Amino acid sequence: MKQRSSLNRRHFLRIVGTASLALRTSMARGLPSSPHLAYVGSGHDEIHVFQVDGLNWALKQIVACKVPASLTVHPNRRTLYAINQVADHQHLPTGSVETFTLAPDGTLTAFSKTSLSLSATLPRHLTLSPDGKSAVVAIHGGGAYNLLSLLEGGQCPQVAGILKETGCGPDALHQLSAHPSMALFDTTHGRVLTSDTGSDQISVLAVSETSLTVHQRFATDAGSGPAHLVLHPKGDILFVANQLNRSLCSYKYDPEHGRILHCIQRIAEDTGGPLALHPSGRALYTIGGREDDVLQVWHIDRSPGILNRFQSWHLHSGRSVAMTAERDTLHVVSETFDGVLRFTADPADGRLSGPILAAEVPEPLSIATLSM
Repeated sequence: MKQRSSLNRRHFLRIVGTASLALRTSMARGLPSSPHLAYVGSGHDEIHVFQVDGLNWALKQIVACKVPASLTVHPNRRTLYAINQVADHQHLPTGSVETFTLAPDGTLTAFSKTSLSLSATLPRHLTLSPDGKSAVVAIHGGGAYNLLSLLEGGQCPQVAGILKETGCGPDALHQLSAHPSMALFDTTHGRVLTSDTGSDQISVLAVSETSLTVHQRFATDAGSGPAHLVLHPKGDILFVANQLNRSLCSYKYDPEHGRILHCIQRIAEDTGGPLALHPSGRALYTIGGREDDVLQVWHIDRSPGILNRFQSWHLHSGRSVAMTAERDTLHVVSETFDGVLRFTADPADGRLSGPILAAEVPEPLSIATLSM
């Protein structure tokens, strides 16, 4: 049965006061409460570091970082990357990638800041190869992708390859040129799936040590503006949230040959915001609504790859800009609530309960979590 809930900021703040009771309830249900770390990027040019123990979020540190639009932890767990979504760096028209070392307790120390290629302005997202040897940056303003080579330990990234994109769409306000929004590695680790909001296409790029090359272009609906991507753990279904026409699509993907085969389902549910996938592969989380204030939970029928909505949470203008899913938790970064909303997820099917306002962060932009 489809469930709907409505929430507002006053309600969240009241729930925070009962967090200890909620924690006891969660523990009674047998949910794990092992300590974690959470890194939340802020539009105040900061990263907030939290020690997370169950429902208790304790602020450990605040470090300076220019517009941290995307945060990613290296597989070696010793380095964190922050994409600086800026239009200039060192008096040149380019964005940058900031690197931090992680101490054993999870605190950060600024290590380096690397310029992206010239005209690589307003970078939006970084994805790491599973082996930690390379990264790909989607550059929204500059219409390109940068391949980063990661040296020993990953602390000194260098631009090793550039792929410049072209194209446009029918939306005269948002599609005058290419605007890459996101990239992610497929399960073979040798290819990257990308979304381009400006040219209405999703692509498969082949990755080598020194270059990015186009393996496949796949056109989406004119004016759709594909932006957010997530790949099923099995590697054979790609979910895409389209920012401009606010639709949600699933595509059949062939990881062996690196081919997007066809669209499985197209849903016009006003769901063009961030996506997250429950680790079980049974549930997809989407953000939509006029103000990106509706969280929806979709059951994934694995055989045909069909989505069926079974939960909705109405956050009442709680604009949400990022999500991260774990086995027992979904974190939603809310710009309007100035913080991180924590939902408890059923480990088996991803069904949600809660939430609480776990932490307050001014103008939150991004989140990354790490188990200790």
